[in-house]
Amino acid sequence: MSAFTKQIARVTRTTRVAAKQLSARVALLKHPAVRAAFEAFAPSQRKDVDLSLSTYGESVYINTTMRNLESFKVPKLTCLLERFMGDEWTARVNEYTNDAPNKDFHFERQVDGFTLHVTVFAYVKSDSPLCRVVVTGVTERMVREETKEIVCA
Repeated sequence: MSAFTKQIARVTRTTRVAAKQLSARVALLKHPAVRAAFEAFAPSQRKDVDLSLSTYGESVYINTTMRNLESFKVPKLTCLLERFMGDEWTARVNEYTNDAPNKDFHFERQVDGFTLHVTVFAYVKSDSPLCRVVVTGVTERMVREETKEIVCA
């Protein structure tokens, strides 16, 4: 058997094992906690919810994007976020102050040997009178970078 044929056989084996593992992980999508998290979204929002499964680990992801909000305090957003604020969830927020105010709300919980991740990407209208990006200070930094090159004898 040639080295090339051996490599094909090895890759075929590892791919089949990976496919079997991924197939087994599909069952996670049917877990009651995943259904409950999905159903926490209002019926009108569910068409915009993305459900996915990690191909490398024991994780299920539920994500949605909410655009053109008047502020981060609109009931459509706050009611949804409240559903993931229980003690079983770990929460964090990433805030972005580019052109339009933007926050990513991340929620995570451990369920029967896997991790359930829910993320809501929220974007406020750039011209919203209720929410805007303001400069609260200025930080000056001096940056020193080394220039390197490879020198061989």
